[in-house]
Amino acid sequence: MRIAYSSISAAMLPLFVAKDKKLFDKQGVDVELTYIRGIAIEALIAGEVQFTRASPPTVIGATLRGADLAVIANTINVPVFSLMTRGDLKRPEDLKGKKIGVTSLGDSPDLVLSMILDKYNLQRGRDVTVMAIRGGMPDMILAVSKAFVDGAMISAPSNLRGMKLGLRELIDSADLGVPYMNSPLSTRRAYIKSNRDTVLRVLRAYYQGVQETHNDRDGAIKILAKYTRVEEPEILAESYRIYGQKHLQKTINVDLEGVKQLLRTLGKDASGTNPASFVDASLVQELEKEGLFQKNR
Repeated sequence: MRIAYSSISAAMLPLFVAKDKKLFDKQGVDVELTYIRGIAIEALIAGEVQFTRASPPTVIGATLRGADLAVIANTINVPVFSLMTRGDLKRPEDLKGKKIGVTSLGDSPDLVLSMILDKYNLQRGRDVTVMAIRGGMPDMILAVSKAFVDGAMISAPSNLRGMKLGLRELIDSADLGVPYMNSPLSTRRAYIKSNRDTVLRVLRAYYQGVQETHNDRDGAIKILAKYTRVEEPEILAESYRIYGQKHLQKTINVDLEGVKQLLRTLGKDASGTNPASFVDASLVQELEKEGLFQKNR
């Protein structure tokens, strides 16, 4: 069975931990992790992978267009992107007339940027030019440092590397104080129907991965270094603090308020949709009834 992840980010840490600590194996499922940037949802819809840790807007957007998808777990319920800028930009007001890079228009960094612009009364197009920059988070850092853009939406560990290069973390989106479904695990509803026991086994292992991430700092950092190919101890430690402690939920429950906030950012048509229609909460509820979460309190 294959689980796709769409970015090389510390936000994927519980998934990496579950794989490397053989937690999936202990549940009797043979899991292969596959990095698929940009088309992870398409791979899920096509049946090439069975689960995906992909960008929230791509999951919700595909479902709005009729795809048979369901979010079955979430591990971070705040936006965790940093708006990294040149060092001479010191206040949000300094963004006027500037160019901001995102990995893809309409993807999670872009939607979180919209939340930031709204908060500071900045209008896309009029006050700020938003540009899609082909590549991953390391390419965002390069684009800012080479002055191709004035800032970019970046996640750890790339944002921490950017600071070492002299970039400024102008805004940490987690400080916006709003719930946001940042890290959903999704699958097809048809797959749940025909393979419910397997899905439950995957979720048990994933939940244990969350617990191991919280409880085994040194082990989690070693695993993070392996998957992100980061060697600097201070960057690994700070990435773990942010994604393995500060913002990582103790549960895998999906908060519907976080889904609702995501729907708001997708526009008027999406904002009127019932957030529960994108989630299959019955699986986590079943695990709760069997006492899985009680055992780990």
